[in-house]
Formats: sequence, structure tokens, C-alpha cells
Amino acid sequence: MTNAIYKIINLENQKFYVGSTNNIKVRFRQHRKLLRGNRHHSKHLQAAWNKYGEDKFVFVVVEEVEHKDALKAIEERYLLEHVGKKYCYNTGRSADAPWRNAPSEVTPNFGRKWSEELKGRVSQSLKEFYAENYYNHPRVGKTHSEETRAKISAAKLANPVKPWLGKNRSEETKAKVGDAQRGKPKVEGRKVSEAGMAKIRAAAEAGHYSHWTGRSHTEEAKQKLRKQISATDPQGIVHRYGSLTEVLQTLGLLMPTLNRALKSGKPLSKGPRMGWSFKYVDTPSAT
Repeated sequence: MTNAIYKIINLENQKFYVGSTNNIKVRFRQHRKLLRGNRHHSKHLQAAWNKYGEDKFVFVVVEEVEHKDALKAIEERYLLEHVGKKYCYNTGRSADAPWRNAPSEVTPNFGRKWSEELKGRVSQSLKEFYAENYYNHPRVGKTHSEETRAKISAAKLANPVKPWLGKNRSEETKAKVGDAQRGKPKVEGRKVSEAGMAKIRAAAEAGHYSHWTGRSHTEEAKQKLRKQISATDPQGIVHRYGSLTEVLQTLGLLMPTLNRALKSGKPLSKGPRMGWSFKYVDTPSAT
């Protein structure tokens, strides 16, 4: 296996598609299979393949890369240099997602109208997928920018779902609510100390309150919450990680990708970690 940047070159006009891989033989075979089946994600390359024929294209290595971890950055350097030029079949400038930042008119679903039935099926399947595991959602671990937060807030205030969103109760109403609740028994077995009540009142007066504010898990609890992961790279070397977060940060993966690999037990078939497989490490329960 060789870490390499490659091109698929059209001999008729010298136009090309550029990509990266850590297994040339497998990656070239995957491209040919997709192109022969008229299913390649690059519709420009697919159209040219259909027009000129398979014998007019060659697969060549243009740069060998010493370290596999550098493949993504080097590929994106090629993409930034060539994407948008008439001689390049690539449309996206991201090594992870071929369609990211691509013009909308070149994407497969441009101009396509979905039926209400299809929309409903897609919506239901996504809801089930996200409900199956919290980490399946693509936004897990990400944060919105301040600009995006402001836009979301403005949109919600313009069309509020909750009747009290963006509104404040009068002091008179607050007093009535307090009088109605004061002195009533709380959840059975729950006792709040005077010091605890003082903290709650102070937090409420400051405009924020959370039952977890000022608290933290013990190290024992944190250890129980963590799930250790065993990762096997394409060379068969096993790597151990103490938590899901450590795997994501170290290997640069997204949680949905890692979760699918953990559930299937199969090696990743694409991306910068192609060939890696993952499984949970069975740890003895505390006694």
C-alpha cells in the first residue's frame, strides 16, 4: 500500500480528476467500478467517461506521501489549486466531502423536486437514526458561531413556538406564581439545605439556574461513563483509546462515522481513516 495523490486523466483533452488514497490498487478499482456502473459522484468525470470510453482514461500517481496523516492536507492543496478550472473534473474543495463548497447547479439533486411521500420517508428515517443513538446527529460536538446563534434567535422570536418565548412576566405575576408554589411539598425524599436554597435564590436573581451548576462528576463516575475503544489500523497495529472523545480528537473522525464503524465492526471504506476498524473494549465492572 502506498500513500499517494493520484489523477484520473482524460487522454483526449488532458482534463483530470484528482484524489488521495493509502491503497492505490483498491482505490483505482473502486473508481472503475463506479464509473462502469454509471454511479460515480463526479458527474463531469462520469459524463466524460461515458462519452470517450474507458480506454481513453489513465490512472496515475502524481505524488507519493510519506505519512498517511498528511494526505488530506496535500489533496486539499491540489483541490484549491485546480477546482473551478476548465481542465479539472472535481467540483468540491474538501477532501472529506466531494460536494462541499461545490456550486449548487452541479450537485446531483439540483432542480429535483421531492414528493411529499419521499420527504416523509426521509424525515422518518433520519428521526429514527438520530433517536437510536445521540451521537448519530451530525451536530454533536459542534457549536454555532455567534452570528448563527443571533440568526436562530431572531427567527424563533419572529415565529415563537413557546408562548412565553422572548417575553417577561410582570413582578405581580411572578409574586403570584411564587405564592402559589411556596410551602408546597417537593418530590418525595428531596431535601434542600438552607445553603442550597441560598445558592438557588442567588442564581435565580442573577437570571440563570441549573441543578448541576457548581457540581462535577467524581473521577470514579467519569471512569464509568467513559467507553474505551480498540482501533486497528490498516497495518494491523492495535491502538487503545480511553474514550470516544479521545478517538474523535486523535483521528479526526466525526461521531456518526465512528458509531457506524463500531456497530458494523467493519473497516472504514473511505475517508482519511480508510481501512481502520473499531470496537469497544470490555472492561470489568466495579465490585
